[in-house]
Amino acid sequence: MGYDTGFLGGDPVALPSPSEHVRQQAFCDAQPIHHSRFSVIFHAHRGLAICTAHNIDGATLMSEGVIKRKDRFRFDDQVPTELQIDNDRGYRSNPWDRGHLTRRRSLHWGSEEEARRADSESYFWTNIAPQHERLHHTAWGPIENWMLERAETTDQRAAVFQGPILTPDDPVHTNASDEEPIQIPAGFWKVIVIPHHGRRTAAAFIVWQRDHDSSYPVSFSPHLEQVRLTTVEFLTGLSFLGLRALDPLRFDERQVARAADVEPGRFDRAAGVTRAAVRAHPSAILDPADIVL
Repeated sequence: MGYDTGFLGGDPVALPSPSEHVRQQAFCDAQPIHHSRFSVIFHAHRGLAICTAHNIDGATLMSEGVIKRKDRFRFDDQVPTELQIDNDRGYRSNPWDRGHLTRRRSLHWGSEEEARRADSESYFWTNIAPQHERLHHTAWGPIENWMLERAETTDQRAAVFQGPILTPDDPVHTNASDEEPIQIPAGFWKVIVIPHHGRRTAAAFIVWQRDHDSSYPVSFSPHLEQVRLTTVEFLTGLSFLGLRALDPLRFDERQVARAADVEPGRFDRAAGVTRAAVRAHPSAILDPADIVL
């Protein structure tokens, strides 16, 4: 079935639309690859997902450890194996982690049989990307935990999108002399759509790989990683047109209207446009009322 656009009820939450450039780089004209509980738009040249999408049912989400981790990474039979980055090409005898994009525990809801099948499918190479060895424990994992808590503690349903940030300047890595080189993603992004205080809200987050070269990276806090949804769109070539109005960090429309004559790319306080600032308390991050303009 894959990602369910109608999972939240009400207006559908569609998969992001790829730009023409992204579509040209994607496998099968950017048609999504569907598994039982998540979908993938795959990059035909980078060997990584452009985007993955899944749903979370907080009311039936299973506790950590109910489904034991079994590292059975394998090829996705819906994509030619030569397009996928496997253990030999990308991960053997080097510091890069085999990082899940769609998190396995995010799929552990509903019946145990369905959850186990989804967990197994999360190990397809199409859902894996090279992650800095410190990234999961310092930033990526805590963002995922924070998202799960938002859904689980309020019995809410959520839609989640994520993927790597891919640039032409990403560093090249050759795992073995007989393997084709790969490029390491510059970073990763996530977008969550979830009801909050009676209204649907979308929040976007970005983490950068190089930020974690230090042995003492900045401690994670959601408000430090949250960005505008349009920032994710700019960096990925994906359009979340239907979600922009749900982003608590969006520019206020009245301010944008007053600044219609401002030179593009120049933010002028005199014209009434300022960057939104988020109050520091993470529990309030998804509430538009807590955005200071």
